[in-house]
Amino acid sequence: MSDGVVPTAQSAAEPPAERIVVKSGGKLTFLRSNEIDWAEAQGDYVCLHVQGKKHLIRERISRLEQRLPEKLFVRIHRSSIVNIDRIREMQPLFYGEYSVLLIDGTRLTLSRSFKGRVLQKIVHVS
Repeated sequence: MSDGVVPTAQSAAEPPAERIVVKSGGKLTFLRSNEIDWAEAQGDYVCLHVQGKKHLIRERISRLEQRLPEKLFVRIHRSSIVNIDRIREMQPLFYGEYSVLLIDGTRLTLSRSFKGRVLQKIVHVS
């Protein structure tokens, strides 16, 4: 007799995605995870920002966050994930929030609910 526990693909930890597949206009584009500058939620979609170009994928940002390499990406807002290698500086704003300036000049907001996790990850990287 079995104990009733059946292993599933979802119960096994997935390795981080090295590539993200973008389907557009009948073609498939393969983006390396480390090329992604940042990602922003747009409902059930995510817009990936890669070297000044935008790529839309049908995926929730929470699912993308799980698939991206944890050592390289951090969630800074409920609607934004950033490649930590692209962060140039952070400037304090009001009420515990920060302005995050990326290497390409993009300015994003770090919400106070994600501040501790972001600061801990950046301090451990440097």
